Amino acid sequence: MRVPAGKTADSRAFDKKAMEAGIPSLILMENAAFSLFIEVKRVINEWKPEKIIVFAGNGGNGGDGFALLRILADRVPEIPLFLVEAAEFKEANKIPENSAWANRLMMPENVQVVDFKDVYGKVFFIDAMLGTGLKSEISGKIRESVGFINSYPADRKFVVSVDVPTGLDCDTGAVLGDAVKADLTVTMGIYKTGLFAGNGTERSGKIVLGHISAVNEKDNDFRYFIEENPEVRNREIPLDSFKNRNGHLLVIGGDVEKVGATIISAKSFMSCGGGLVTAAFKKDFLPSIAGKMPGLMLTDVAELKNELRRFQALVIGPGLSEIPFDFEILKDFEGVIVVDAGMFDIMPENKKTGEILKDKKVVFTPHQGEIRRSLKADKNEPWISLVERFPLEKNHVLIAKSHATFVRDAEKTVIVPAGAKALAFGGSGDALTGIAAYETLQTELFEGCVNAVIRHRAAGIELEKRFSAVTHDIEKLVEMIALTEKKNA
Repeated sequence: MRVPAGKTADSRAFDKKAMEAGIPSLILMENAAFSLFIEVKRVINEWKPEKIIVFAGNGGNGGDGFALLRILADRVPEIPLFLVEAAEFKEANKIPENSAWANRLMMPENVQVVDFKDVYGKVFFIDAMLGTGLKSEISGKIRESVGFINSYPADRKFVVSVDVPTGLDCDTGAVLGDAVKADLTVTMGIYKTGLFAGNGTERSGKIVLGHISAVNEKDNDFRYFIEENPEVRNREIPLDSFKNRNGHLLVIGGDVEKVGATIISAKSFMSCGGGLVTAAFKKDFLPSIAGKMPGLMLTDVAELKNELRRFQALVIGPGLSEIPFDFEILKDFEGVIVVDAGMFDIMPENKKTGEILKDKKVVFTPHQGEIRRSLKADKNEPWISLVERFPLEKNHVLIAKSHATFVRDAEKTVIVPAGAKALAFGGSGDALTGIAAYETLQTELFEGCVNAVIRHRAAGIELEKRFSAVTHDIEKLVEMIALTEKKNA
């Protein structure tokens, strides 16, 4: 299921439209607190804390925390409730129109206000200090509170953050000085991009969308979406299927020392259901490569000009920066071109390459280092900024590989959440390249790219299940690709 996501401005616009439609801010806050309560109650039932401590700020995030305390006092009266006020309300904010202040005034009498230095025991921490508006480093009591939560013994705490972990940039996922490390983040209304970029995933723990009964998402102009609970889409295999019907992939190889990347991409394409793969190398290299992968056909890269019509998809990039290549031959290719590895070093220097690719169906698959080099970016530029400014034409799609992968075309971006630690090793990106070549032959280009990322993610999850998160074995990963389809009941 694909659901909306956005940045600070998008979140505020979402709330504003709800209020313009007649839903008061206080009701939105109450709805947020109830969504939070649903998740908190699940943790209470499983983890059985001795006490619940809400760390609250003086903004909307704190208001959600105050409202939650009121709901908890009604529904779980057997658990002691405590409040740590990480920020005080200024006199100017103590007005009826301030929903956070209104909820502070409604605080149940059995909630004890304490200093965090007096906290002990098996504690359920609720981080409701700062939310989407944070743009500078945290300081003062809020920073001290973040440090206290993070340093509290791991086996004696469970941490839930409201909307975003305090200290995390809602847009980019950058840590601003310090940030709460949550076990669970309940984000309100729409998902926030910063939860999936930069340090967001590592700081947020499990991410759950809290519904606030606002306005219909169709009335909003969203450019970001989250692929919730990603599932691999099964392919219908005809009974009269044969190799030429299942796609013929060409992989243009480069330096013979990097032939492994070519083979991984080829095997992954075949493991998805691809029918044929041909690899093109310099003629001198062919004897060294022959037999490395049974079923892999080989051809001389110098003879490709007259052969391109045989192929439906093309992978180009691994090791390519090491050898000369005539990109002019790609002008007449009509299939999908998957751009990887060495191409991200070639394109900034060879402007003709960009012109040739301009009108082609192209999938770019850079990891963070490659996209930075391609854009000549400063090392401190946020990942999400790189994704947004990578140049794309109408028929282009970017698969920006990271723990959570961003799939972007000229109009929208779909984020596929992180799923498997086991994918963090050399060669796994080459496997995604082969999957992308196959999936984009099966359906429309953008959806094929999303499907490819989901299949790659599912293979990593399967690898972890069957072996472990540190099983960095590319042969096993390729095997798992073939096992990613749902078993029909």
